[in-house]
Parts: sequence; C-alpha cells; structure tokens
Amino acid sequence: MNSKIIINLSLIGATFGLVACNNAPKEEARMEKQVDSALEDITQAKDDAAKNMRALHEKLAIRLVQVEAKLKEPGTTKEQQTAWEAQRIELKDQMKRLEDGLDQVDRSTKETWKDVKEGTRKTTEDVDNWFQRQAEIIDRKTTADHDKDGH
Repeated sequence: MNSKIIINLSLIGATFGLVACNNAPKEEARMEKQVDSALEDITQAKDDAAKNMRALHEKLAIRLVQVEAKLKEPGTTKEQQTAWEAQRIELKDQMKRLEDGLDQVDRSTKETWKDVKEGTRKTTEDVDNWFQRQAEIIDRKTTADHDKDGH
C-alpha cells in the first residue's frame, strides 16, 4: 500500500510540474510584454520631454538673437545697453538650464527616468514661466499688448 501512495503522489507531483511548465512560457511572455510596454512608455516620455525642451530652447534662441541685435543698434543709451545685456545673460542662463536638462534626458536610464522626468518637467515649467514673465514685462514697458492678453 505504501508503494501505491508513493506512486500516486509521484504522478500528482509530475502532473503539477507539467502544468507549471506549461504555464511558465505564458507567464514569461506576459512579463516580456509588460517590460516592452514600460520601455516604450519611457522612450515616448523621454522623446516628449526632449521635444518640449527643444521647442522652448528655440524660443529662447530667437529672443537672444533679437536682444543681441538691440545691443548692436547705434544710439542706445548706457542704461538701455545695461538692460539688454542683463536680458542677454538671463536668456543664456535659461538656455543652459534647458541644455543641461536635455543632457539628463538623453543620459537617463529606465532606473533613473522617474527622477529625471520630474526634474526636467520642473525645469521646463520654470523656464517657460520665466519666458512668459519677460514677455509681460516688455508689454508693460512698451504699452503694447503683443500677446493680446489685456496687459
């Protein structure tokens, strides 16, 4: 009777082993799909962050060209020169922040992406807010409402 129990237990164990083996490839394939999907999401998020940062960098570069042209205009006062130079320095600082953020995005890995994502989001928002504030200052100084926002 002992040998029958041992044989039955062996058959049951072998059956469960086969079931487990049959389920293992399915589970492995499901996990691979999840990893691939997560990697695709990270890649897309990195691309989006870089695209936003590059677009903002381009806006700053255009403004920098305008400011540098103002610096070269004849007849500007010393006070105007100082103001334009200060704006040029600030534009370059903001552009450097974006360049550093882009570098972090490019170098980020799946392990570091969460922190990099948060940092670059904050940098992009800060620089964009700074840029908008500068436009408002120019509107107020020139009594023009270039962005048609009422001030």
